[in-house]
Amino acid sequence: MTIDVQKQLLEDLYQIKRDTSVLLPKTMKNSSKSNQAEIVIIGMEKDRTIYQNIFLKYQFIQLKKQKQLMSENLESWVGFDESKGDLIQVCLFLCRTKTGRNDVINLSNGYINKVINEYATASSLSFKGPLIALIGSDGSGKSTVTTDLEKWFSEKIDCRRYYLGSGDHYNPVYKRVIKMMIRRFRLSRALNEQQMIKTGKSQVNQIQENILKKGLKSCFCHVNAFYLYRISVHSLKQLKKSKGFSASGGICLFDRYPQNQFMGINDGPKIRKAYGRLNSSLINRLIQMEEENINRCVKMSPDLVIKLIVSPEVAILRKPDHNILELEKKTDIICKLDFENAVIHNIDANQKYEEELKVIKKLIWDYLFQLLKMNG
Repeated sequence: MTIDVQKQLLEDLYQIKRDTSVLLPKTMKNSSKSNQAEIVIIGMEKDRTIYQNIFLKYQFIQLKKQKQLMSENLESWVGFDESKGDLIQVCLFLCRTKTGRNDVINLSNGYINKVINEYATASSLSFKGPLIALIGSDGSGKSTVTTDLEKWFSEKIDCRRYYLGSGDHYNPVYKRVIKMMIRRFRLSRALNEQQMIKTGKSQVNQIQENILKKGLKSCFCHVNAFYLYRISVHSLKQLKKSKGFSASGGICLFDRYPQNQFMGINDGPKIRKAYGRLNSSLINRLIQMEEENINRCVKMSPDLVIKLIVSPEVAILRKPDHNILELEKKTDIICKLDFENAVIHNIDANQKYEEELKVIKKLIWDYLFQLLKMNG
């Protein structure tokens, strides 16, 4: 059974019988609710521990103080209200004397809204941010979930989404060249077939055409192999960027994650399986470099892995252009994948999306709260 966290928090604050003023600021003009605190508490510095214990009771997490306001008397906390699915931000302003407290209360209409809500609202975690990977077969909803989580977290806490795959979200020039080559091959093949039907062709001409096609196919294989290598370069760069963001207290969300347990599928090394039989020094070099990059990615293991487990029957309804046997194989691989030093959770991605997202939010928030306790 879920509780209304904001309601319970307010009830606890009213019951502690301290010199406490609780304000529920109104949204300022030209400012969205996400940029403001839902609750502002003005209390006495001697009661700091009492307030903090109340916050921890409801799994609130303290955020990092902003550099421009390194005041020990100003704290920002964020909690998760499971009943509504919202993040709640609380600003705690502590005064040394009752006179100072009364002065702040008298200026609350202008001072609190302007200073606390606009300038004192921290956005980073007070500890190293987690690396969270969401993986699953096609049709499991990885991109949808990570996009929604990024929007949700970014209302109160610094959060970035990193795409580590080769789908529609990654579209470099190499991918466009490959698509253009495929279209040209198909068009050329259709025109050749029409020409052969109209005029007829000798066996010699056909042999010459086959030689030309082999050359074009070899060119395509090399271009595509280079593209697959560039995907591994992109993933490694993204992971390196995420390390710095995580160190500053940001939450990193990964849509997919490289693995080296299965070749040619589920973000594993692909060049060896696709083109390893070609007698090409360039292909062999690309194989080596791709696998080195993916191995480096694997060593940068995520902290939390969420596996979105979807049945092939549901996945094919979401991705009708895919092969159901391939989807079944990918789902089986997702279940078997292991990540060293990572906490792994399986989520039923067949359920209604609203329920699924709610479960994932709760799971991640519980994990963040555990990190808070581990970091003191």
